[in-house]
Amino acid sequence: MEMDTKVTVHDAMTSSVITADPKTTIADAAGLMSRFKIGSLVIKSETEPEGLITESDIIEKVVSKNILASEITIGQIMTKNLILIDPGSELNQAARLMAKNNIRRLPVVNNGNLVGILTSTDVLMVSPELTELLVENARMENQREYLESEKSVPGICEICGNYVEYLDTFDGKFLCEECKEDLEDE
Repeated sequence: MEMDTKVTVHDAMTSSVITADPKTTIADAAGLMSRFKIGSLVIKSETEPEGLITESDIIEKVVSKNILASEITIGQIMTKNLILIDPGSELNQAARLMAKNNIRRLPVVNNGNLVGILTSTDVLMVSPELTELLVENARMENQREYLESEKSVPGICEICGNYVEYLDTFDGKFLCEECKEDLEDE
């Protein structure tokens, strides 16, 4: 008889989630993050998360715009429409969801209640083999940004799998010249 050795989100998540009300000021939120040495807060006024705020959000949406942190609430700048995950989901599914959506944190919700948070660090600590998935996504994101300015980068063709010095984009994929020509001819 084979044992089920699937690693779940519950196995890797942090169950003690620091939360804040949407009416909390940015200054107070930053104080919480500093005191607990965390990079984000889940925002909720009931049981289910309404949003998320990160250190990057504070820098990008408040500090860089010279807005006084005591005069703006986290509800005004939080990321809404969160992608949530169930604690029983497989960890590799969570890693794929994070990679696909280019996010590093997933609130874990069970029957409408926040029960934890899963970060990319949690995933890597429990299942280092998933590192490749997250690193590959980061590499592809960097290449996409680079392509917007340069149009061509070295890498692996998403169709044939060959490494080439120059990849082009076609229908949102990185392709070698040969595969791109084949698709254009269809």
